[in-house]
Amino acid sequence: MIHRWLGIVRRRTRERSPEASPLLPGRVELDAVAGRWDVRCEIVDGPKSRLEEQPGCLRLALSVRDPEHGHDLMRRWLLRQGKRHLMPWLRLEAERVGAAPRAVQIRTQRTRWGSCSARGTISLNAALLFLDPSLVRYLLVHELCHLRQLNHSAAYWRQVARFEPDHRELDARLAASRPRIPAWALPR
Repeated sequence: MIHRWLGIVRRRTRERSPEASPLLPGRVELDAVAGRWDVRCEIVDGPKSRLEEQPGCLRLALSVRDPEHGHDLMRRWLLRQGKRHLMPWLRLEAERVGAAPRAVQIRTQRTRWGSCSARGTISLNAALLFLDPSLVRYLLVHELCHLRQLNHSAAYWRQVARFEPDHRELDARLAASRPRIPAWALPR
């Protein structure tokens, strides 16, 4: 039964996205917050799949009726982790920078690490949690500085440099970090 289920999941995932991993991870490591979880998965005969977080372990009970739901459950878990960790971290950096957003959104995005709207809303990608803490801090400062300068002018970069003197190196490292994000963490 499990071999048949794995074959179905692999085929459907390859059809949707050939580069995506068809299997759930055996371990999740969120470097930004030094979090490590083993992932345990079982197939159940119930109507609904579910994820339960325990210390150091994520337990997935996947319904035989909806075996692909595991990636969705993992993404929702990652969003909760983003809200739990990134929002307070952003508040701390906002105090240091002296600029507070009007609202904060945590999302999963394919192409952006973060953004700042003209209305003062900062959106952060929950996948930041997979990165080194120095890169996350830089991205938070980058977006907070946009609250004062909604552009990438010389004045903007001077402001960023006040809080992150190594911003050029950090920006380059951040740009090169996309491959560190597992396929399951990206929206379909």
